Amino acid sequence: MKKDDEKRRSFLKQILGTTALVAGSALIGKKAQAREDSAVKRSDEVLYRKTENFQKYYDSLR
Repeated sequence: MKKDDEKRRSFLKQILGTTALVAGSALIGKKAQAREDSAVKRSDEVLYRKTENFQKYYDSLR
């Protein structure tokens, strides 16, 4: 009976220790920050042409 209690306690200690480790690492971790990247430029380029096939497809959705 005493051995069973010791096994349970050691298991619970391991679980609690692991949980504390994970929670602590989450709190200590750096916050993510967005980078300012001037290389990304948005263009006004249209990526499709309005053709007869597109028009038929759009009309079929209504």
